[in-house]
Amino acid sequence: MSTAALIAVGILARRELTRFLRQPARLAAGIGTPLMLLAFLGSGVGEAFRPAALEGSYAAFVLPGMMMLVLVFTAIFAAIALIDARRDGWLQAVMTAPVPRWTIAAGPALGATIIGLLQAAVLLPAAWLLGAGPGVAGLLMALGILAATGLAVSGLGLAFAWRCETSAEYHAVMNTVLMPMWLLSGAFFPADSAATWLGWIMRLNPLTWSTSGLRGALSGDLTAAGTGLAVSIAAALAAAGLAAAAARARGR
Repeated sequence: MSTAALIAVGILARRELTRFLRQPARLAAGIGTPLMLLAFLGSGVGEAFRPAALEGSYAAFVLPGMMMLVLVFTAIFAAIALIDARRDGWLQAVMTAPVPRWTIAAGPALGATIIGLLQAAVLLPAAWLLGAGPGVAGLLMALGILAATGLAVSGLGLAFAWRCETSAEYHAVMNTVLMPMWLLSGAFFPADSAATWLGWIMRLNPLTWSTSGLRGALSGDLTAAGTGLAVSIAAALAAAGLAAAAARARGR
């Protein structure tokens, strides 16, 4: 990996951060929506939705899912930014630079992951307010899972964006792929309480393992079933997402 490639990744990641800071509405949407869902579901209708076998408060249960929603929103915005950059001609200028094509995917994915991680971290204090007790190890594991999952969904979103000509077309993909992945990630109910066929779909969904691992990390129970496996799956998912985005960038 050359120094020029690393510099290109850093510049493109910084561009994503700069765009984010200049668009306060993204911050409001990225954090406000999960907070509203957490308040409405956890406090308003928590007992109605709460599975009978669930231990602890329902608000604490849905908190990891709200953090995953932040990452999905960030990936969506990054992908739309890529489509806009191609439409405006900026992307074509970047593609003529003497750097590997994979940097065009890695830079925005890294920038989107940093943004998503910072936004998700804003929700972390809610874990203590809701009675969870993640220690230092649990907190570090939670951040690691969030970072890996952020790279994964950002890479996946960018891979789809390469194939979409307009933002409207990408929204259709988002509603068909990314949002269902989040809805069936165990954000609202565990796979064990779902119908058999739906439970299997949820277990095959990679985001389910990320959400489960994050839930175990935030609860402070690092020995919970699947928590360690979730870290490995999140890392593998990150590699797969980045590889998919890089492959699309090379083939463009």
